[in-house]
Amino acid sequence: MSRGQDFARFTSGVGAALEVEIGAVDDEPCAVGPCDSDAVYRVPWPSVGGDVAYCGYHLARYRARHPELWERLQEAVDEDLTAYATRGDRFLTFDEVPETLFDEQFVAVALLATGRALYEEDDPDETVVYLTVDRSLEIDSREEIPRSLAGDLLTWVEEARGVHEWADDALAALYGGGEP
Repeated sequence: MSRGQDFARFTSGVGAALEVEIGAVDDEPCAVGPCDSDAVYRVPWPSVGGDVAYCGYHLARYRARHPELWERLQEAVDEDLTAYATRGDRFLTFDEVPETLFDEQFVAVALLATGRALYEEDDPDETVVYLTVDRSLEIDSREEIPRSLAGDLLTWVEEARGVHEWADDALAALYGGGEP
């Protein structure tokens, strides 16, 4: 495993020094709980200290969210890290997700930890339709549930699938009008 001198030591919030290992990994799951992909590379955590192993998609997301740290990391290792950071057909940030789909019949609700976008029917009747789509806007899944269970479904999505980011309206609905 390669080590970068610039990342040899990080300090955690309690003052203890943690040694960071960076480099390619084998036979290790991605550190993002709901992700079912294997990790490909270990990188430093941006603020806590220590390190974390990510799959190609989550490494690409790390690169998009922490460009300065990514540049420092790239300078510290002898290999081209972009070969590891593969986004595939997934969204990296919620800003990339179109606000509406299918002539405004569906509105964006969240960016899931899998890189798929979650959409909710804009004007439902007694049932609400939820869709997950990839970056090419192909439908991955479709759920139709009674309107009264919509909040339960969103809570389940957050717990079981993981959410990178919620739409402001979804946050307000889930947490009573405020941030969690």
